[in-house]
Amino acid sequence: MRVPPPVALGLLTLLAAASWWLARPDSDGPAAPAAIVQPGYYLTGAELEQTDATGRLTLKVHAANARQVEQHGDVTLEQLKVNYLPEPGRDWVMTSLGGTLLPSGKTVLLAGDVRVSFPDEGGAVMRTEHLKLDVDQQRATTDDAVHMQMSTNQVSARGMQADLKRETVRLESAVNGTFTR
Repeated sequence: MRVPPPVALGLLTLLAAASWWLARPDSDGPAAPAAIVQPGYYLTGAELEQTDATGRLTLKVHAANARQVEQHGDVTLEQLKVNYLPEPGRDWVMTSLGGTLLPSGKTVLLAGDVRVSFPDEGGAVMRTEHLKLDVDQQRATTDDAVHMQMSTNQVSARGMQADLKRETVRLESAVNGTFTR
């Protein structure tokens, strides 16, 4: 049986339209995957050490646990201890329940029962809830309430800036102290 040319042309056109309709992208189908997130890591008993250009140890961070969810993201730290050594023999010791190491590696945010031991013979200790340690600027700061104990002397304030290299502390406001002999 022979198909007349106008009918054959119509059938071919109909087949081409049906093929196009079946091959078109499905708008209700699954979307293309988003950018793949590279996983970070989880460490127990983590230790991080930083040295200066001469190889001298300037920063040592110990955390019971360290977790980075995304590669190149923040590192969440638990049971944190930071030894900051701007000068040989002048060790500032900072502890907290937790904290965050920012991706640059130059800022550590301590949080929860933060304690700072000053590198002096008097054994001064400062307590606060949050502390930002800027390694490059050699500064520790907080806007929270601060309580300092120096032997039998006590000082409380709101906000503090410490220059760790010069070993100076500036209390910001609401300063109140008790000094005894």
